[in-house]
Amino acid sequence: MQQLLTHSLIDTCLHQLPQKLGTRDRDNARLCLIDSLACAFTAFEQAPIKALKRTFLPHPSRIGSSLIGYKDKARSDDAALINGTMISLQLFDDNQAQMRGHPSGPLLPAVLAVSEEVNATLEQALTAFVLGYELECRLGVLWNPSHYEKGWHATATQGAFGATLASAWLRKLNDEQTLHAFGICASLASGIRRNFGTMTMSLHSGLAASNGVKASKLASEGFTADTDVFDGAMNIGDVLNSQSTSLEIQDNLHQWGNPFMISDPGCTFKLYPCGRPPLFAIDCVVELQAKQHLKLEDIKQIECEVSFMYPRTLIHSNPSNGLQGKTSLQYCVAAAFLDGRPNLKSFSDESVNRAQAKQLIDRIKVIVPQHLSEDIPSVRKAPFEQPVTLRVETQSGHRYSETVHFHKGSPENPASQENLRDKFNDAIGPLLSKNQAALILKLAHDDQCCVTDLMSALHIDGF
Repeated sequence: MQQLLTHSLIDTCLHQLPQKLGTRDRDNARLCLIDSLACAFTAFEQAPIKALKRTFLPHPSRIGSSLIGYKDKARSDDAALINGTMISLQLFDDNQAQMRGHPSGPLLPAVLAVSEEVNATLEQALTAFVLGYELECRLGVLWNPSHYEKGWHATATQGAFGATLASAWLRKLNDEQTLHAFGICASLASGIRRNFGTMTMSLHSGLAASNGVKASKLASEGFTADTDVFDGAMNIGDVLNSQSTSLEIQDNLHQWGNPFMISDPGCTFKLYPCGRPPLFAIDCVVELQAKQHLKLEDIKQIECEVSFMYPRTLIHSNPSNGLQGKTSLQYCVAAAFLDGRPNLKSFSDESVNRAQAKQLIDRIKVIVPQHLSEDIPSVRKAPFEQPVTLRVETQSGHRYSETVHFHKGSPENPASQENLRDKFNDAIGPLLSKNQAALILKLAHDDQCCVTDLMSALHIDGF
């Protein structure tokens, strides 16, 4: 008799995958760690983070797991909640196309918080990260596109399972405990795309990380849940998608870790602080302007040709604040024309509401041609892997066009080491000294370093 999927999943993730994991996989996890820390600093002391601290840490403590940048500590699940929201707040965090979401935001904070609890080394933390990354991304391949189309935010749902697995591995939970942890996670995982463009969009990462920590902690204390949550009637896969079955996932398990998805196809690192889909159009503008140097008054009309999922995901066509601007195709295109390369300041409330941006947005038309419609199976399966074409008509009647097949930062068009170094330095430069920055990078490359020491190195003077 064939083993139930949930049990096979635990056996694969806890026992088989760690044996396959290599140096390349950990080094790619290290890149995610460094990039995510940089992203967290761009959200330091922002209003949503202050609100979370007031709510979940009303009485600062020096005991528990660390908050990125702060000397304050908190319960591990609360630290994961706040750190996950910090990493994702500016929408600058990494992305993974097959996952249909952001892998590090919901995963890394759980890994860091639990690593401090169990006194883990960086090598152990990176191993846990790779395992969680594999689970959340493989579920993405199997559950999507239907999971995403239903309105679920994969970062929140799949990310919670990745965080649960990584936390369970770090706590050394046995198979039975991990089965219960997955069952607990199944009732905690949630997050809908309707909240895109609000503070709650980034909270999805924090909640997923926190839920992973909670599920593993409760299971370690003997708390029970259904141990076959991926099997039978009302299983989590059936609830969250209408596409793959337990049998399909079971048949797919032999592919996991061959290679790990963190290494192939790899991760997307963003060079602009906004959602991933607009990055194609932004690159179109950058390429066009490098050739034509158009002025705002020269532009009569802009057409943006995209796949069917763009208008369903980037729901703020005329944004009124910075968070909405990050999930607005129209504003991201306008910001690219106005600012050259969109930066953090481009997505302030003031910048989004500037008159020039509003005038340019009025000239932008989003078009979904037939060959990019959901009627095309390959497009429906990968709507955000399709080329984006930008066409500009000038007042004088000239027409210019640019098409981007792979945006900068994607595995097919990777960011350079210089790009990532500049992003790291730009993010932490206003808050930490050069010596602190150098120490963080040194510790991040020392596998035998204790995670607690790395987190201590992130403290900002005065906080």
